[in-house]
Amino acid sequence: MRYFLLVLLCSPIFAIGQNNMFFGAGLISSFGETTFQETTFSATNYSDFGLYYGNEFRIKNTFGLILEVCYLNNQLVLATSGNKKFELHQNIGLGIKPGFYIKDHSFHLNIGILGVYVFDKDIIYGNQLDRFDEAYYYGLDYYYDISPKISLSSGVLFSTFESNSHYTNHTLNKFSVLKLSIYYHI
Repeated sequence: MRYFLLVLLCSPIFAIGQNNMFFGAGLISSFGETTFQETTFSATNYSDFGLYYGNEFRIKNTFGLILEVCYLNNQLVLATSGNKKFELHQNIGLGIKPGFYIKDHSFHLNIGILGVYVFDKDIIYGNQLDRFDEAYYYGLDYYYDISPKISLSSGVLFSTFESNSHYTNHTLNKFSVLKLSIYYHI
């Protein structure tokens, strides 16, 4: 893990030399699954945003690796009970995306770790119980290069993550995120 973090910290230096650093923004949809007394419930938030920063390393224009840091603003209300709510609020992630390239298209396996922020909140009294934990994820991404500087991307990530709500007695079991983004390569 130490070596991975060292590579990530040094990757902006490599990217300046290779001119492969990028910034991105896009729309995300979040989906969660909770259980309460052995019954499964689904929650969705179709419209929120994600921010991305990363570096792309290509090998002979056929294979490559993307190192990416992302912020996902989920704001996914998982359960409510009266004036109390259980929410998957946001994620900060670090991903590795090995992939292959065909002309202006590329396909990537997306694996990484997320810092997951969930909370329980009493809306009337303002009491809030915050939790921040890590979760591993996997997914797939597709990129289309509109020009040498601009790319479009769509992708999906899946994470099995368990978190218990103290106010609503629901348990978050897993969540997924669907994204549509645009990237600018520096």
